[in-house]
Amino acid sequence: MKKLSSYLKMTSINSRIIVGATSIVTSFMLLIGITLTNTFYHTAYSALEDRLTGQVYLLMADREFIPTNRYSNTQILTKKPLPNSKDINSNIYLQLSGYITQADGTILWQSTPAIGQRLAPVIPLSKGKIEHGKKVFQQYEANGKTYISLSIAIFWDLASEKFPLIYHISNDLSQLNKKVANYQYSLWTNLIIMSLMLFITLFLILRWGLKPLREVEQEIKSVEQGEQELLKNTYPDELIPLTHNINQLIEYERQQQLRYRNALGDLAHSLKTPLAIIRGQAYNPEQPDNYINSINDAVARINSIIEYQLQRAASNTPSPHIQYLQLTRIVHILIDSMKKIYRDKNIHFELYLEPDIQLKIDEGDFMEILGNILDNACKWCNDRINLSIKTSEDTLLIHITDNGPGIARNMIDQISQRGVRADELTPGHGVGMAIVQDIVDVYEGVIKFSDAETGGLEITINFAL
Repeated sequence: MKKLSSYLKMTSINSRIIVGATSIVTSFMLLIGITLTNTFYHTAYSALEDRLTGQVYLLMADREFIPTNRYSNTQILTKKPLPNSKDINSNIYLQLSGYITQADGTILWQSTPAIGQRLAPVIPLSKGKIEHGKKVFQQYEANGKTYISLSIAIFWDLASEKFPLIYHISNDLSQLNKKVANYQYSLWTNLIIMSLMLFITLFLILRWGLKPLREVEQEIKSVEQGEQELLKNTYPDELIPLTHNINQLIEYERQQQLRYRNALGDLAHSLKTPLAIIRGQAYNPEQPDNYINSINDAVARINSIIEYQLQRAASNTPSPHIQYLQLTRIVHILIDSMKKIYRDKNIHFELYLEPDIQLKIDEGDFMEILGNILDNACKWCNDRINLSIKTSEDTLLIHITDNGPGIARNMIDQISQRGVRADELTPGHGVGMAIVQDIVDVYEGVIKFSDAETGGLEITINFAL
């Protein structure tokens, strides 16, 4: 039962079209064959009836009635052969038989049969059916054959009495049946040949019409095997939305994989700061609470970083429900962390922050931006970093400079690329500036790198308010 159900479902488009087309063509050909056969039979039968009617009228005109004795039971007619019993090719209608009878069935005249032919018996009319001029067609079996007869009664008025004569014409139906059989054989043979040709044509059209689907399947396999990145062929208009959506899905999955891979690198990079704080925290027996609080703060920061990076891996667009973030608190938290990590350098931070300055940005995103920039500046500066955050009309401007050695001009445009490092000798992974660039792009900001007047690197970030 399950096999039958699965077969009827026909999950293959090719099978559905073939079964549907075969059913329609077969039904259509059967309907045509039956209709044409019936039409041919009825047309031939009507033509035979018309010919019999014409023959009866010729017989009536040719057989002159001669009353010899008006009171006798038997009337004598002139003995002549059946009129016009040949066709236009002078072929004798051997299947025709003619009779003239009285009402009681007494034969007054009959046609002379050809050699070897037996006349069809006359079928008399009952008295209840005798009407002047009425045509009566009858089919019957006799002599091992099927016949059709036409009978017409004519009342001859002799003085005050009616003298009925009944004219009969019989025809052998074997010739008509043979013609119908030959027509049926020729018709069904031609229909079968036409059906086969139509099936072959439909199969070729089906193969040609479904070729783009097979090409899509092959291209998808090539993408799966890494032989190509996207579907590149030109397809019919009906398949363009499908191939476009497939390409979008492939791009989305590829970007998703890249985002997760980058998120792992970003997570490892972001954990460096709190781990450095933990590693550099010295325990003071006189102030144990400070040590514990510093460790707890670093662990909380690690948890926050993990949640943030998981969120970034799941979505690369900011939430529409982001609230305005007060930046001053975040700036001081990050600077305190940098002082703990780079306490050996004794870095002096020169800050300029507008009072109550705020930006519509996720707290984790802003900490990633400013934290990576400050970490990079602390790593390369000598002993001074300048940081200013201010607004100008509808723009928020973040400006950071350091007094370090700076970087080569040919590297300025590349430092925001993932994995690119300005100095291979300095520890790092070349991820920080790439993270900053990605987040700034998400918020449709603009970041610019240039040489600072103090000799180090100058970074400017603009956000629309």
